[in-house]
Amino acid sequence: MDGNRSDNIVYDLSEYQQYNQDGSIKHIEMSTRLDFNENTHSVVMIGVSRNVTTQKIHQQELIETIKSQLILIKEFQVVDNDKPELQVYFFGKFRVLNSHVKKPIKWRTTKTEELFAFLIENDKPYVSKDKILESLWPDLGIEKAAKYLHTNTYNLKKDLKSAGISFQLELINGFYCYDVQNIHSDLAELRSMIKTVGVDYENFDDEEVDKIEQVILLYESDYLAENDYLWATSQSAFYRKQYEKYVFTLARYYFFKRNYPSTERVLCKLIEIDNFNENYHELLLQAYLFDQDYISFVDHYKELKALFLMELDQTPSPSIQGLYKKYQDSVEVSRNNKNVKTDL
Repeated sequence: MDGNRSDNIVYDLSEYQQYNQDGSIKHIEMSTRLDFNENTHSVVMIGVSRNVTTQKIHQQELIETIKSQLILIKEFQVVDNDKPELQVYFFGKFRVLNSHVKKPIKWRTTKTEELFAFLIENDKPYVSKDKILESLWPDLGIEKAAKYLHTNTYNLKKDLKSAGISFQLELINGFYCYDVQNIHSDLAELRSMIKTVGVDYENFDDEEVDKIEQVILLYESDYLAENDYLWATSQSAFYRKQYEKYVFTLARYYFFKRNYPSTERVLCKLIEIDNFNENYHELLLQAYLFDQDYISFVDHYKELKALFLMELDQTPSPSIQGLYKKYQDSVEVSRNNKNVKTDL
């Protein structure tokens, strides 16, 4: 405030005005600075206000707001720091993304990329040198294959380092050991689901449903479908079987809960993978019927029948044909009932 403030009492001033000795009135400019002490979680407000009560109320509200915001920021920073450095995708085409910059890792050679895929797909943080040689270079002699392995491990670490990723890979007693704590993959999600989710759909809880739904989102195609990795063939068949088993169980769960739109959505995902599985088609047709979506029911049945005749030279199963016949019979009964009412 100005040092020429008058001591006289004046009643018609606002809280942001000052009466001076010369009889003039000055407007007070508010100036506030907040200092936060991270150790004590306290805030000191330095500023000017003629109304002490208003200042204290405003100060307390501001302090609480600042504290809550700082806590949220710190929590966000902790979560962000714990975020895996690499996001690895096995389903479809093998891809490795730097989580921090959302960019794919550039590999020096396709064999270096395959080596990293082979290491990370292993569910343990180590794998024997002999197993790597047999899987990645099965047609080469041990000495030549070992040279290739040495070159590609060097390239692997160098490629990751250039992307700002720290990846410890050491050969200890015939085993390559590495740390996968900062790596997350869609394969890990599927494996976790297999270990923790049962197949008794009548007793599913929300967490189990969410885990299967998450896997549906991640399963873009079969395991390493776009990579010619010979060692991945058996795993691909296994993971596809597990995926179909759990997703079909989820479809039955939704049907059991009379959630027919979700049943239809999940079954369509399965049919994209296996278009000749009659169990999927039959449950989908039932869902259309219970959902009273008769147009979709008829269209799907006709498309299925045409597909089977063209590709397999046979008609759908008797149970599927039975569903269609029941539908036709119900339509005929309904039509006859209408005719009877019209005659009356």
